[in-house]
Amino acid sequence: MRKKLSFLTALIALCSAVSCNSDSENKPSLPMNEAVYNEEGKPVITVGTMGYIDPLFNDHLNKPKDFEIKIVDYTSGIEADYSSRESENQYYAAINNALNTALLSGEAPDILCLDVERIQNLNKKGVLTDLYPLMDKGNALTREDFLPCVLEGLEVEGRIPAIMESYHIYTAMAKTKFIPKEYENWTAAEAMSFYEKYEGQMNFYESTANTNLADFMLKAEGLGSIDQKNAVCDFGSSFRNALQFCLDNPVKVIPPPNFEFADDQTMNDYSNDQMTRGLNDTQLVFDLIINGLDSQFGQSTYGFFNKEDITFVGYPSENGVGAYIRSANPLYAITEQCGNKDTAWELLSAVIKHQKKLEPYMHDGTRGIPVLKEQLQRDYDRPSDYNNSINNGYMWNQNNYGEEEFITQEYKDMLYEYILSVPANPYFYNWDLQNIIYEEIQYAINGDRNADDTAYILNDRIGTYISEKF
Repeated sequence: MRKKLSFLTALIALCSAVSCNSDSENKPSLPMNEAVYNEEGKPVITVGTMGYIDPLFNDHLNKPKDFEIKIVDYTSGIEADYSSRESENQYYAAINNALNTALLSGEAPDILCLDVERIQNLNKKGVLTDLYPLMDKGNALTREDFLPCVLEGLEVEGRIPAIMESYHIYTAMAKTKFIPKEYENWTAAEAMSFYEKYEGQMNFYESTANTNLADFMLKAEGLGSIDQKNAVCDFGSSFRNALQFCLDNPVKVIPPPNFEFADDQTMNDYSNDQMTRGLNDTQLVFDLIINGLDSQFGQSTYGFFNKEDITFVGYPSENGVGAYIRSANPLYAITEQCGNKDTAWELLSAVIKHQKKLEPYMHDGTRGIPVLKEQLQRDYDRPSDYNNSINNGYMWNQNNYGEEEFITQEYKDMLYEYILSVPANPYFYNWDLQNIIYEEIQYAINGDRNADDTAYILNDRIGTYISEKF
């Protein structure tokens, strides 16, 4: 009975710790796992997930290996119900409880495959192992194998609590002849000044996600007002001024076609129209998603902009965030309870390196930017006759007809260096926080609230959210 009560007390402590911003002394003491081996004497590594497992794990299961992989899905047996916010919250509480129970019962997985927010929460509670010491042993991937921008972005208070295999960069660009290089990662005030400079000469921006200027101006400005690490926020004068500018300039854009139902002709017309605006200088700023050093990246820059130099202005922000990234898949972490951390790191290293073997379909422009130096260098070195090479030739002009053009070495180097310059921080973009910001600024856009009141409400609402979550 005493044992059951002790376990229940610890479970309550962990559940509270994962959902609230508690001090380190409130962290529950978690039982350590022993190393597990199968009948053949091979180590067994347990991978815990919540409804999704990277196909690389499953692919690796079918290959000869020096370890056995056991996958545990904590959503198994829990019925999902999204009919109301309450029922949705109950579902997520149930799967979180399933993981928390495993962490406390001595059945914690060795590896976690989770979304960014859960990784953040568990790291704050001391559940995740620092990967740096495992890298430094030299038995698998080391620090030197990773892109410096990746380690910089993943590091939290000097530790690497989780790793990713690939990622996407979200940014914005303009021709350098209109916006000089010194405005890379510009502020909201600088973006506003260029808006006014070219007003009446060309369109400023077209959004594929929303129909107003605020989608662009406040994307990074809003998230940059939040310090998730310290669980504080400040939607101050920079945010209010940017929002007020959007209210004073209610730019409407033509929404893109419904990509789910659009026919090929509609899609081609839309793409050609985008290219025309870039070639003919009728639009100033363009969205850009970078999925890798591939042909799509080259065509979206070199082709769209008629071989002209570009400035990666990014999304305006007071703190110079500019571009932000999203992990292409859930993050991987090793629990502190893992009884065989060296082998767990060997497995994660094998999964990350496995991209190289799967390139026919994993590196077709949808997988993301690889985190390893060798793999990005491989993409850089691909010959022009490779199907998705950055060195491919393109047919381009405003009518999508013309002679084949090949990206220059100088231009390719510029694109390569830009990828290396963006800190690969998966913790900056938070979907829930972004939705709260969009929800509240919509009231202002609809004329129901002014900029000052919107900032006040966001400070209160997001302040409460992050104090509870982080």
